[in-house]
Amino acid sequence: MFSKIKNKLIFLLFFLLISILVGLNKTSTQLIGINFKVTEYEIPLYLKLYNFYGRHLNYDSLVTQIIKNSQNDKDKVVQLSKWIINNIQKIPKGIVIVDSHPLTIVERRLGTEDQFADLLSVLLVYADIDSFFWHVKDNQLKSALTFFKLNGEWSIIDPYYGIMFLNLQKEMASIDELKSEKWKIVTLDMEPVNMENFKTIFNSKFDHIEQVMEYYTKQFKQTPTQEIIDMTSLFDLGGRSYIQSPLGRFKFALNGLKNRIF
Repeated sequence: MFSKIKNKLIFLLFFLLISILVGLNKTSTQLIGINFKVTEYEIPLYLKLYNFYGRHLNYDSLVTQIIKNSQNDKDKVVQLSKWIINNIQKIPKGIVIVDSHPLTIVERRLGTEDQFADLLSVLLVYADIDSFFWHVKDNQLKSALTFFKLNGEWSIIDPYYGIMFLNLQKEMASIDELKSEKWKIVTLDMEPVNMENFKTIFNSKFDHIEQVMEYYTKQFKQTPTQEIIDMTSLFDLGGRSYIQSPLGRFKFALNGLKNRIF
């Protein structure tokens, strides 16, 4: 009797192993964008899973190294933003723009505005700070911002220019404060952005400091409110920040399954 049960278990385990191996050898697809032209190509499922887990380990290791001396979540936001602006260059004209995984930005050390915002949101989530990136829908602005949550309040940072927004109490300005124009612009070193230094920060993008203020004021008017963000699923907020880890991807799959069922 025991021998029969043992043989059945061995057979089931063997069958399960074969099924897994066959499944892993099936082809899957992966997307890559080159100069905004997206191409889909086939890749074995086992290789896709291997690459996915490798990226996860890279994100985790990178973030751990960057924030190892951070004192609090605000410090983590600043340190991660500083790492990006110090290590990722803005893509010069004529250089190929590659959009694949956020880790591609780290590997190439090159990024567009939305890639800066996307990467920062991923690194913040790995630092246990809720974050997503958001495209400004006005084609004339053509920019992207990173949202992050501190002490229950959502705020915004522009990692492409290394810009933060403080309220009148010199704390990270909330979305409500940004929308009501109760904010001022500072660098990641907490230096005020003024007539003397704005050209260094923004290069030739603006002619006057007033244009800088107007630029961000227009963006903040288009951002979602705190209430809308809090009512939205993490996976629907924007970007890829919540699906880079195995646990995050599993929750994403469950969320999709739940939506299909209900």
